Amino acid sequence: MFEKLRNFRNLDLIFNSISDMVFLISVGNDGVFRYVTANEVAIKLLNFPKDYSGKSLENLMPASSVNIIKEKYKKAIESEETVTYEDRIAFPAHPETSVSNYVWVESRVTPIINENGTCEYLISITRDITEVKNRQKELSRTKEELELIFHHVADAIFTFDENGDYVSVNPSYTNMFGWTNREIKENPKISILTSEEKDRFSEILNYLRSGRVIEAHKSRRITKDSKIINVLSSYSPIMDEGKFKGGVAVYKDVEKIKSLKNKLKETENRYRVIVEHTNDLISVTDKEGIILYASPSHEQATNMSPDFFVSKSFLSFIHREDMLKVENFFQNILETERSSEIEYRRLNKNGVALWVHTKGAPVLNDDGEIEQIVFVSRDISNRVEREKELEMLALFDELTGLPNRHLFNKQLEIALKKANYKETVTAVLMMDCDNFKSINDSYGHDVGDEVIIQFAKRIQESVRNVDTVSRFGGDEFQVVLPRADDKESVRDICQKIVGAVEQPISINSDTVHITASIGIAYYENGKDAKTLLKEADEALYTSKKSGKNMFTEYQPPKTNIWKRILSNVSKNESN
Repeated sequence: MFEKLRNFRNLDLIFNSISDMVFLISVGNDGVFRYVTANEVAIKLLNFPKDYSGKSLENLMPASSVNIIKEKYKKAIESEETVTYEDRIAFPAHPETSVSNYVWVESRVTPIINENGTCEYLISITRDITEVKNRQKELSRTKEELELIFHHVADAIFTFDENGDYVSVNPSYTNMFGWTNREIKENPKISILTSEEKDRFSEILNYLRSGRVIEAHKSRRITKDSKIINVLSSYSPIMDEGKFKGGVAVYKDVEKIKSLKNKLKETENRYRVIVEHTNDLISVTDKEGIILYASPSHEQATNMSPDFFVSKSFLSFIHREDMLKVENFFQNILETERSSEIEYRRLNKNGVALWVHTKGAPVLNDDGEIEQIVFVSRDISNRVEREKELEMLALFDELTGLPNRHLFNKQLEIALKKANYKETVTAVLMMDCDNFKSINDSYGHDVGDEVIIQFAKRIQESVRNVDTVSRFGGDEFQVVLPRADDKESVRDICQKIVGAVEQPISINSDTVHITASIGIAYYENGKDAKTLLKEADEALYTSKKSGKNMFTEYQPPKTNIWKRILSNVSKNESN
């Protein structure tokens, strides 16, 4: 069988077109496994020498990996069936570093049995799944963190489905309203709404279906024992590919908030002077980074007693991704003997990250040498979160979730740079929703917003994954189409958009008919982004003027024959 494979003229092509590592291994009578051939991916990743063929598994792979691999090979031979396994193994050390690299792999080992019923060869196809494993680990950690927050947060939290029926409640919800998670699951239609709030909740559901968040507002709710309490309610939708699947509600007990505020005010009045100096997290370390003192404010921020920190390393409570950055920050203070600042994440008792801004200042002894370092840290978690939100707002349209003008321009510049090196067509589309103003005026802004959302969705569904659809504002949209096969492919996409958009839209009890006009500009002769956008806009104008519900390709204006003659005469005279 192997002789047939060897004689197959496209063996190398098959091997080297596979992105996974592929090995053909001979099974010796002496029980030794030897590599016969491998594809280029395997040779490169495993740093195999040029003369690897014929060498044994022990000659080429680290000892820690050999035992794992041999066990699976033997299992495949004994069972005469394909064996699939996942494991973490060491790859051979790189010649320049002499350090082995450990990776997670998924392997399929298939025995090749000859006519005598003996296994002569094994085919092993191996894939590096380290990234997948890391993602799974990160997802698991994130899930655990969310569950920890859900079960221990002081606020009442419950999740509900698309109909507003309960899915789950946290312990704080039970404490506030009396209903347990079990009771909720047995009867998901249990209501805590007062009669006047029931209609309002229907409005809340409709609002959430559009993907919008409802910020904290005052509401009245009924507990299990029929007591009416005042709460601050906030709701967030759970969306799956643009579809409303349910939501999360958070309730804060207003009376408890008032009580806490009163207690806090009493404490502030009593310890005002102390609090003024201990709002920030203050710690003192020696020059080795061992904590000598931690201020009382640590307990509130980290849920750990200040004494817990004493005699431990300053680096013990740093988020692992920021560890190197903080080490360099600490080392910089020691080397320069000057103050320094840094922003990083530190961990509380439950392993939850807290963003802090820290100032570190050296304390010198009489000899001018560093004796201690004082750190003052301030919680900036809210600011960091706001910055992330602002970053999203700066790049994406709030209504449709599409890239905005700023992000689109970046994507367009990237596409134009790549267009210079690719034998493909790059195009820019400018489009809008025909007669949108009259639709908005006739049906109202809510319907108008839904029309824009559906318009954007239909454009997005009509283009390729590599294309960028952007909303510039109002009913104006732009699309960059990089690496299209030819202009005909661009026309096909435009026709697909026009066809998709003209399908009727049902909004509540109304049926709205819309169409799209499109202008096309092609990247040619080193045009810049500004020129392309201008040409696409002119082509759009032509589509609108020609009857709408169509696409038009930009055509450069024809130069008057006399102007060309005069231009040539002028050039000749100047020469």
